This record gives sequence, C-alpha cells and structure tokens, in this order.
Amino acid sequence: MSKTNRADLKGEISQFLKERGAFKVRTANASIGFEKAVEGCHPLDLMKEAKSVVVFAVYIGLDYYRSIRIEGKTVGDNRIGHIFRDWLSYELTEFLRTKGFRAVYPSGMFDNPRKMARMSFKLAAHESGIGVYGKPGIIITPEYGPRVNIGVVVTDAVLEPDKKLEFNPCRACEICFKACPVGAIRRDLAPPISHKRGLCLSFLDRLREETGDKNFLCGHCYENCPVGRTRKKGYLISQYRRLTNLERNEKERLIQRSLPSQGITRE
Repeated sequence: MSKTNRADLKGEISQFLKERGAFKVRTANASIGFEKAVEGCHPLDLMKEAKSVVVFAVYIGLDYYRSIRIEGKTVGDNRIGHIFRDWLSYELTEFLRTKGFRAVYPSGMFDNPRKMARMSFKLAAHESGIGVYGKPGIIITPEYGPRVNIGVVVTDAVLEPDKKLEFNPCRACEICFKACPVGAIRRDLAPPISHKRGLCLSFLDRLREETGDKNFLCGHCYENCPVGRTRKKGYLISQYRRLTNLERNEKERLIQRSLPSQGITRE
C-alpha cells in the first residue's frame, strides 16, 4: 500500500484529471452521505471497502449532443462527452492502482427498464460539491451551469471529503419550467423533487418512437439554463497529424531530423 498521505494524493488526483481536461475535481466520503442512493446503487455496493468517491467535471458546451457514426450507424451510448468521460475515469482507476489502491468506475445499468444507472453520478456530484440539483433534475455547476459531463471513481484510498455547495441558482428562475414542452417541472417544489422524472422519460420514449431514433434527446432544460452560459467551445474533434499527409519534401526533412542519434540509416 502506498505511503502517500491523503493531502498529497488528493492533490495528485486533481492535477492528473485537470491536465487531461477536467475543470473541477472534488471528493466525497463513501460511507457518509449518499443516503438518497437507491438500494443497490450506493458506493459501498460497488466496493465494500470503499472510502472515497472522486468526482470530476468536464465542460462540454452544447457539443454534448454530438455522437459518432461508424459505417453510417450510430451505435450504443456513444455521445462524445460520455466516451471521453469513461476514458478519463479508466485513466484515473489505473493511476490509483499504480499508487497501491483499489479503484472502480461505475458503468452500465442497475435497472434498465427504469433507466437507472449502476450509480447516480448526479448524486455523487451533489455530495462532493461539484454542483447542485436544478429544478429539471439535472446538476448545475456555478462555472458552466448544466453544460458539463460528470465522471465518478470509487476507491479505497482515504481522501479528505469536500463540502456540499451552498448555491441555489433556481430560487428566482422559471426558465426551464416555461421551456419544458411536456410540463415535467414543478415551479412550486424545490429540486430535485420538482422534476417529474417519469413524465420526462415517457415523453422522451415517445419522441424516439416518432423519430425512429433511439438516441433522440429533448434538450430544452439543458440548453436554456442561464447559469454559466458562455460562448466558449466545449471541445473540438480533430484527427491525428500523420507523416503520410505531409508533402514529400517536408516529410523527408522531418524524418531525417527525428531519427535517433544512434546512427540509424536507411538503405
């Protein structure tokens, strides 16, 4: 087991994630809090020896809705932000393992018919102080509102937990209430019970039936939330640069300058 103290390790985790694209990293105690977790979806259900829950947020803007098509087909849960989040979660689990700790990241569904994930990332974000629940049941951050993607890793490393946010962006706001096309948001109730989840999901299912697109989304509450609104791009998709794409003279010059100094030659 690593002898790294908890303050140093927490700092290393934060630096590791921020260097790879997260703008915010927080931790929660795996045993204290999470009282509202659905039975079977508590951090301790994923790892009995869990001590901490690491939560991070990546700003993705409105690009959240972009997906990847392979051979003309959109397959699986392949929203680009989700793919990046899962990769970053995997990288963090490997990082923690090199430090001598166990770590897992929640994936898959706990109850597919009810669309319940193996662990609520929104609850983890709330418990760790990444953001707070908004009226439409989504997590709202002070920095970028709901236009973020949340990642979660559960570990047996003991990390100092962060406090929940004292932040109420919905107190005098009714924008999402007025924008919701199906009336799934209650103006008279506080978050998160202000969100009629069943009505929202059934409306989404009908939209997907009508469009024949299983990945169809609504987006009214997400796009209209005024908190943290910015013109800043979330991310850009680009290809790797390759030698084969360069002009011949430039390619040859770059190869010669980049060959190891041990006298490698080409005949």
